[in-house]
Amino acid sequence: MAHRCIHVHLNNKTNMKKSLLLTACCISTASAATISVNLTEGNANQQMATTTTAGIDVQSNWNNTSGANGTAGSLTDSTGAVTGASVTWSSAGTWGDGEANTDANNGVGNAQVARGYLDDGNGGSGVDFTVSGITYATYTAHIYFATDTNGGTYRAFDVNGTSQSTTGTKNRYGTQPNWDATNSITVTGLTGNLVLDGLARDGANRGSVAGFQIVDTTPIPEPSSTALLGLGGLALILRRRK
Repeated sequence: MAHRCIHVHLNNKTNMKKSLLLTACCISTASAATISVNLTEGNANQQMATTTTAGIDVQSNWNNTSGANGTAGSLTDSTGAVTGASVTWSSAGTWGDGEANTDANNGVGNAQVARGYLDDGNGGSGVDFTVSGITYATYTAHIYFATDTNGGTYRAFDVNGTSQSTTGTKNRYGTQPNWDATNSITVTGLTGNLVLDGLARDGANRGSVAGFQIVDTTPIPEPSSTALLGLGGLALILRRRK
């Protein structure tokens, strides 16, 4: 939470021009927060420390999950605050990119995200997750993918009812250790729950998801307008004192 305070010096001419220091207003503006979730097999080197950063929106305080199916509530955001958001996920199984193992052992955040992922199970039931209880009026979602096989693409899938897809050839962590359009997607202007479904194998194009971020994009009121209201109220108080 950021605070901006405006202080005004007023000269009281009827009282020996003593300077009266008044706080016109103190404006609190909430800094944008991000909820980050790391979907893992449960291996120790896939569990991120709270201080480890990763993602397109480089943030710490990632929430670690474990296993092919489950629910995690009271997700923390990038400031360390507990939110009312929860995630429920299901998949045919978990898998991992072995090329990310060394960096994951060394605590490299992006490697820990890529090291484990939910997998479609080679034509199985696919991958789905739903994040409910998101309080952001609007948000952007970054969704991350990983693979243990180079070549092909990731299958298209739906995010909140709209089809999304990566572009270009998928590569393992050793070839592509950073997030780009080949191994992640960014969806803007979202509201309500975040729902991913339809992530199943389409021929050689597999479905797998390694993690995601929900970035608060709710507009923050300009401090100047709030300050004017505070100054207006102060003027009324001073007029009544005359």
